[in-house]
Amino acid sequence: MQDDLGVVCLFALVLLASAEDEKKPVAEAKVDDTSAAESATQEDKKQDKRGLHDWTGSYGGGFEEKHDVPHFETHEEKTLTVVKKVPVPYPVEKHIPYPVEKHVPVPVKVGVPKPYPVYKTVHYPVKEIVKVPYHVPAPYPVEKKVPYPVHVPVDNPVPVKVYVPAPYPVEKKVPVPVKVHVPAPYPVEKIVKVPVKVPVHVDKPYPVEKIVHYPVHVPVDRPVPVHVDKPVPVPVEKHVPYPVYKNVPYPVHVPYDRPVPVHVDKPVPVEVKVHVPAPYPVEKVIPYPVEKKVPYPVKVPVARPVPVEIEKHIPVEVEKHVPVPVKVSIPVVHHDEHHHVEEHHDFHEHH
Repeated sequence: MQDDLGVVCLFALVLLASAEDEKKPVAEAKVDDTSAAESATQEDKKQDKRGLHDWTGSYGGGFEEKHDVPHFETHEEKTLTVVKKVPVPYPVEKHIPYPVEKHVPVPVKVGVPKPYPVYKTVHYPVKEIVKVPYHVPAPYPVEKKVPYPVHVPVDNPVPVKVYVPAPYPVEKKVPVPVKVHVPAPYPVEKIVKVPVKVPVHVDKPYPVEKIVHYPVHVPVDRPVPVHVDKPVPVPVEKHVPYPVYKNVPYPVHVPYDRPVPVHVDKPVPVEVKVHVPAPYPVEKVIPYPVEKKVPYPVKVPVARPVPVEIEKHIPVEVEKHVPVPVKVSIPVVHHDEHHHVEEHHDFHEHH
């Protein structure tokens, strides 16, 4: 479809160019015809005027007069101005897209609808270990090696002195901070290989042609139905350059002529004497009491339960004295003022 549209557009452009070329000589011919027609009309007008001026007259006696009027020719010049559009060069910025890589950490969820089998190709033969049941007669003796100290008698023990140098040097790594001199901050120039847009001033507005894509309908006389075959799955054999062995378990039927009964002995339990040393008491002296907390109740079995009397406390009434406020009347005695003054004076004299 796109190829057909391109052919139609090229054909239309060729027709437009040919039409413009044909119009130019026609217009020039029209201009020449108009100029020739104007000159002919001017000559006719001049002749008509001359005919009007050339007249003859008679005055009774057969006298004829002829008046000639002088005529001045006029030349008119016409100028045809043809305006041609001269293209003016102007800067055109071309946008060149360049890839800009930007790392955006976006969580991407890959949905796996169902578990699918993953086949791993092994480029070498793998031996599979098949476990075969092996009959072991039971019970059978088991020897357990118990290590025990063996005392070897020495005739003449000689003390050997081992020389240990003391004191001896001990190396200890002590981290020491090291100051690294960092100079003053300096500018770092980074070359960015990106085109930089420089604004260009344009004096006059210039026409901008915008290409508008429109659909072109190509008529078809007789649409013919075309039969399209459906895709058929075709098995493709993939060549593997190494042998692949796959163990497939399947029942194997072994034919035999006559079944012969075979006597199978039953395993008989056999007592095996194992030397067990007699237990002996081991006393371990612990200089401090050890308390072990048991998180659950422990029942201690008692041979004969002995009744134990438990004293039950009976509530006894106890009298408790509670202070109660009691109102007591106090008599008030009123004295005369004169008598009170005398008593006060006597008191100062005695003192």
